[in-house]
Amino acid sequence: MNFLFDPVKFDGQTFLWSHRARADMAYPGYYHWHQCMELLYIHEGEGSIIVNQHSYEMKRGMLFLFQPFQLHKVFANVSPDKPYTRSMAYLDPAVAAEGLNSFPLRHSLFMKVWQGKSVGPAFQLEEVAKELEDCFMLYDNLYNQGRGQAQEEVVMLILQLMGLINHAQSRSGKQLDVGAEGRALRYSEQIMQWIEEHFAEEVSLDHLADFMHLSKFYVSRVFHEETGSNITDYLTARRIKQASRLLQSTSHSIEQVGILVGYPNVSYFIHMFKKVVGVTPLRYRQRHLGSLK
Repeated sequence: MNFLFDPVKFDGQTFLWSHRARADMAYPGYYHWHQCMELLYIHEGEGSIIVNQHSYEMKRGMLFLFQPFQLHKVFANVSPDKPYTRSMAYLDPAVAAEGLNSFPLRHSLFMKVWQGKSVGPAFQLEEVAKELEDCFMLYDNLYNQGRGQAQEEVVMLILQLMGLINHAQSRSGKQLDVGAEGRALRYSEQIMQWIEEHFAEEVSLDHLADFMHLSKFYVSRVFHEETGSNITDYLTARRIKQASRLLQSTSHSIEQVGILVGYPNVSYFIHMFKKVVGVTPLRYRQRHLGSLK
């Protein structure tokens, strides 16, 4: 398993940009989060994006704005004739918000996307895909000229982005954040929601299969088909994500944190945490406290 915490190294910059990156070989992805905000726009591709216990269909016009430390995974069904093409950006949301202060409506929307729970992280912007892709192309030209780090250019891009989200929402007359509301949950989403409620307990495939009223074999297979990963990897990711949060925000002992996230054996908890994060729980806590100082 790849490390869950995938730190973005800005090296003095505030906005990192990649335009129309293309993959035409296997792209299974992995569960991870960043310390910053991430923008992901789909130009073409088939697959799914997993975030917040939901699975979103990958297709042109899908825009994702992941909050800092938000667990997510991209699973693309890729082949030479069906590539996965996306534009991505990593940004410090505090810097972006400061630049939007003079634009109250767009600033308010950005704050909801950055810190709220009711807007995003997924937006269907197919109706304004051409306008959005034109904005990305113009910004990419500036980025290649060495002007992409200028606050004015970054703020202008985000202003245009927020404006297109508002415009598309007004045109359609409905919310654009495409959660699971209004449709039946996929099997994988039901499984992820069950794990969300039970990850701190002893979890077994038997319990999960009983809840789903399906065979253990089918539960495992359908989750892999819809997410590109197995249930154990997702359960581990969710537990370690919660452990990281507790190590940062509480004074619980390492043993207590392990118990609270479903690892009653402290040695096994330390082993799993180091395996997926790269450092021990104690070292992770020390690094976080050091960064706060």
